[in-house]
Amino acid sequence: MEGQLLWVLVLQLLVIVFVAVSILFFMLKKLVGKSRVPTGSKTILVTAADTQIGSQIATHLASIGFRVFAGVSDVNSKGSGRLKAFGSPWLHVLPLDVTNNESLAFAIKSVRDHFHAGEKGLWAVVHLAGTGVKTSYQKGGDDEHQLRTALEVTVVGMLRLVRASLPHLSAAKGRFIILGADDGMSLGLRVWGSGAIGITHGVWTAARFAAEGLAAGLRAQLRPHGVPVVSLHPDAYYAQRLNELPRPPIVYEVKTPVSGNDSTTLPSADDAIFEFLSPYAMREVEEAILTAAPEESYLLTPSTSSRIKSMMIAFSPSCVSNAVLKQHKFAQAEYVHTTV
Repeated sequence: MEGQLLWVLVLQLLVIVFVAVSILFFMLKKLVGKSRVPTGSKTILVTAADTQIGSQIATHLASIGFRVFAGVSDVNSKGSGRLKAFGSPWLHVLPLDVTNNESLAFAIKSVRDHFHAGEKGLWAVVHLAGTGVKTSYQKGGDDEHQLRTALEVTVVGMLRLVRASLPHLSAAKGRFIILGADDGMSLGLRVWGSGAIGITHGVWTAARFAAEGLAAGLRAQLRPHGVPVVSLHPDAYYAQRLNELPRPPIVYEVKTPVSGNDSTTLPSADDAIFEFLSPYAMREVEEAILTAAPEESYLLTPSTSSRIKSMMIAFSPSCVSNAVLKQHKFAQAEYVHTTV
């Protein structure tokens, strides 16, 4: 009897030790993962840097000490003008078309030629190309040409970019970062995106989910090279905004006009860099780039309250989500009435 009791006590002690070691290992792993790398002498390539989200990310990374190569579709565009006007010695604007192999080769060579002495390679590639589709308000649903273009830029361009940059990412044990699909809360997207994203919603969603599928495969392929693939998931607010025409700086929880007579104009080159992402969302971008061992995905949401709100809506009964939807549409209609 005493022998059996002794074995039970030993077994309980082993279980306690195992649990304690597991918790300690988990905490150490998280601690190591959260440690940040120094920004000095590290190079980052950002695609579609002449877009609102691209220009904000590129200039922010340059402002915290990274050397940033901002790939733009046209070096003489207004978006490029905003980047040049930023005036940072750490920010370099170069032409980049991810659908063109010659343009990719030129961009990668330009980046490589500017590596610091002793710099091994690229610390990060941030693929933002294909972030938006212009709303046409035409009948008949998603335009086939827009869908083909979105897939070519977002997905095929992503694969070409990985192939072109992999040797330099692998040398520096860098990371490949994409703008992925929405955060997956379909109810939240239905509530906050319905009627606002319009006919381009299908194009954007198809391209972004295709990019997510490719990213999942690339994670396994690039793991032996020491290159993590990270997805930035916009919540429903940002999914909505990424489908709008360029607008002046706006509040983070946007209300989108749905009228066909949208008088939105492009910004001038003298305008400041748009704050497309909130400070809360930019901290997530920083985590993806600065963390020594990044997570596979990060959620871009305007604030903690927005994050909680989306989760509550996603798990709430349909009667509650429908009530929120009606309130959102009413507020949207009020916005259109006061701005037209």
